[in-house]
Parts: sequence; structure tokens; C-alpha cells
Amino acid sequence: MQIELNENDKKRAREIAAYPWFKDHRGWQKEIQRMMDNGFKMEVESLITKNISYVTEEYVPERLQKKDWLD
Repeated sequence: MQIELNENDKKRAREIAAYPWFKDHRGWQKEIQRMMDNGFKMEVESLITKNISYVTEEYVPERLQKKDWLD
């Protein structure tokens, strides 16, 4: 589910981006900036609309196999 960022979301994203443990991590900075540029966030719960089997049997295993996550 796509949800438009509100001012609190934007403020929180800037705060998170400035945290010492995220500040020098290019992957996280890129994702935070992408969210800010797009102006929306995605809720994980939207995956459940497909069904729980999709999440547990396809989506997560595929992400793990491809190592498609942020460190």
C-alpha cells in the first residue's frame, strides 16, 4: 500500500538519516532519499493483500536468495 509522506514522516526520515549508524551507510541513505524523493512510503502489510502464502513462500524466499535487503 502506497501512503503519502506527511510532515512527521519527513522529519523522522531526516532524523534517521542523521543517526551515526546510518549516516555513513550508503545503502540506507539511498533508500531514505528515494523515499523522500518519491514522497510516499510503502507498508509491508500491503503484501498480505496477496495472501500470506505469497509472502512466506515467494516474496521472502526470493529476497533471501537474491540477498535483496539493506545491511
